[in-house]
Amino acid sequence: SDHSIRFWEAPTGRGYRTLQYTESQVNSLCITPNKKFLAVAGNPHVRLYEINSNNPNPVTSFDGHSSNVTSVGFQKDCKWMYTGSDGSVKDLGHSRAGLSARLSVQKRDQHRRSAPKSG
Repeated sequence: SDHSIRFWEAPTGRGYRTLQYTESQVNSLCITPNKKFLAVAGNPHVRLYEINSNNPNPVTSFDGHSSNVTSVGFQKDCKWMYTGSDGSVKDLGHSRAGLSARLSVQKRDQHRRSAPKSG
């Protein structure tokens, strides 16, 4: 209920990072098979965060559901991210070049913009 995502060191139980996720409840979490990104399913979107970063902001957002996203997962080579919601299943992360390439392109495009993207 505090809208936080916490990273913990499993062997020691020490928390080392917290992300604030205030825009909705967290319904599902999934780490990419390459262990680079954490997908967070909320209402009505999925946000992707870098795991080994101190950046508190998502690197990209997948908006395509009209209702609560209740599950998220990845195909083993990260070419597909699949999501499920109260009413549908989507393949929001499809990219022939793979998810990492898609994220790289999106990051480059975000850096080219002169004003930060809102909302």
